[in-house]
Amino acid sequence: MSALPAPVLQTSLAIDSILSAIPNPVIGIDGQGIIRLCNEAMLDLLSSRREDVLGRSIVECIEGSRLPDILQSGQEETWRRFFVGGRAFLVSRAPLYIDGQMAGALASLHEISDLENISSELKSFRLLTEELEGIIEVAFDGIYVTDGQGVTLRINESYQRITGLKPHEVIGYSMYELVERGVFDQSVTINVLESGKPCSVIQAIRSGVTVLASANPLYDSTGKIVRVVTAVRDLTELNRLQDELTQAEHLKNQYEEELKKLRRNTTDSPEIIARSAPMRAVLDMASRVSSVDSTVLILGESGVGKEVIATFIHKHSQRSDKPFIKINCTAIPEQLLESELFGYVRGAFTGAVREGKAGLFEAAGGGTLLLDEIGDLPLGLQAKLLRVIQEKQTRRIGSNTPRDVDVRLLAATNRDLSERVAQKLFREDLYYRLNVVPIQVPPLRGRKEDILLMIPAFLEKYCKRHNRRRDLHPTVIPRLLDYPWPGNVRELENIMERLVVTAPGTTITLRDLPPFLRKQKPAPAGGITLPTDSLKSAVEQFESAILKEALARYRTTREVAGALAVNQSTVVRKARAYGLKLRGARRSGDLHS
Repeated sequence: MSALPAPVLQTSLAIDSILSAIPNPVIGIDGQGIIRLCNEAMLDLLSSRREDVLGRSIVECIEGSRLPDILQSGQEETWRRFFVGGRAFLVSRAPLYIDGQMAGALASLHEISDLENISSELKSFRLLTEELEGIIEVAFDGIYVTDGQGVTLRINESYQRITGLKPHEVIGYSMYELVERGVFDQSVTINVLESGKPCSVIQAIRSGVTVLASANPLYDSTGKIVRVVTAVRDLTELNRLQDELTQAEHLKNQYEEELKKLRRNTTDSPEIIARSAPMRAVLDMASRVSSVDSTVLILGESGVGKEVIATFIHKHSQRSDKPFIKINCTAIPEQLLESELFGYVRGAFTGAVREGKAGLFEAAGGGTLLLDEIGDLPLGLQAKLLRVIQEKQTRRIGSNTPRDVDVRLLAATNRDLSERVAQKLFREDLYYRLNVVPIQVPPLRGRKEDILLMIPAFLEKYCKRHNRRRDLHPTVIPRLLDYPWPGNVRELENIMERLVVTAPGTTITLRDLPPFLRKQKPAPAGGITLPTDSLKSAVEQFESAILKEALARYRTTREVAGALAVNQSTVVRKARAYGLKLRGARRSGDLHS
């Protein structure tokens, strides 16, 4: 194309004057791609003067310009994205015709950077709004929102579920009007609007529901309340949850108690073997009183294990991590017993330690003190002991200053304290102070099933201690079972140690028994045929007889397991091993076939 004639140029100048008033950047080229039109907005965008732009090629001034392409195609292009100076524009390009012939091309730019930023912010705001609305709708509590004049704006689904009110019943209505109409007996929103502070009330709803309503004000930048947001919770539901929590706590306590029983009944410790019903009852009582601080009086013949029961109580108490101190009231002379119990100060008596000494009540602080053989405590000390129990204070010998003591007191005796009281050998008031929870430990002759379990336990204990290997011949067991054991567990344990140490061979026979046991006539075995090969066989025969009797007496294996203090699976397994027939076939607790 040739250069534009003068009339055309004059026309171009006129057009350029008009375009200069347009705020959007506009630029025009002739048929050779030379810039002939450029308004002020475009000059600002290019950061150039008019004389530096006009007469230059478009591609020199604007890198990547596609305006020359319009000269080739003769087709208009609208709203194409284009970047100039790091700014985004929508550009429209069109050919320019004069007298029906293409004389050049014109481009108009519309900046979109600000529009994109606004669009992005609007998108983020929309997403945030959707997220907040979603949170409000899934909230467990009911949500009630009003504006700064108390007009209801929205309620969530939980509010509808709790109160039974629907959106059309409250939205758009003032809280003042809703209270006047009796929809609510009072309004926490009104309280907040009047006080300007958060508030909570018990609110009655027309639907018959009572709720706890807690409202908070929202302020704008000027300090004006623009929203009041109320959280609502059904008190009926809260009460139900509280009841469920109480029931769960009760069940937890029951399960803990059952676990304690299970641990007691399945203990393999030779010190506490409690398979017999009398001893299981003793341990059950000991477990129950271990959780409280009541004074316990442990009664029983010498050697039955009263100290072991006291240790069990302390071990399972809340004081288990504190001292457990034992004193035998008959093992210390009366003159020294008082100083041992209560302590003394410096110079209290001849021979006293220079610094003085704390008594056992002080030494057991926070823990447990066992007074063994309490029935033989001298009368003079009984009065002082009574005062300590009543006042929970003790005084060292030679001092009038009382000292607070925090001690769980246990007492044990093989004496009949009521008889001692009648004989004026024991203070009646102290007896009643000690006899809060009595536990009677049965003698060994009254729980022979425990003897059968103690025998192998003690045998293993002393074989290991003395590095010996010993077995019992089955003929020995009836003699040990039928002996009355006046010394109880202590005597049985001593005999087992003696047999382990003195038996000449690896098998303990009747010849190795002390004379008083050899002379013991075995009682009838009650239908149990004892084998003659090993202790294991004897135990199996005894187990089989016990299981057979229990299966005949109880209806289900679960009941059998409860009576024998073992797992139900143990009953089924052992019964099958011994060839015992089981009734029933349901696995839900009845006997398995």
